[in-house]
Amino acid sequence: MNSSGPPDDVEEEFPEESIGTIVEQVDTPEGTTFNAEIVQVFCPACGEQFVGTKRGAGGFIAGHRAYHEFENTADIRANQMGGA
Repeated sequence: MNSSGPPDDVEEEFPEESIGTIVEQVDTPEGTTFNAEIVQVFCPACGEQFVGTKRGAGGFIAGHRAYHEFENTADIRANQMGGA
């Protein structure tokens, strides 16, 4: 990891003041996004928040959904096996 900045696979950081603005170009290892709107989303299950591009927000939402579904499934399995 490069100690002078974020790792290469981390999307650019956006302050809350940038919500609603359009960024002309955002470069990531996956590609380049043009005219990216900065949005804010949050996970209703745990309250974690994300500020970034819509593409990044989609990954945040999908990742949280998968995480919480896994967490819930693990709890159900543990209860079925007598609790943990």
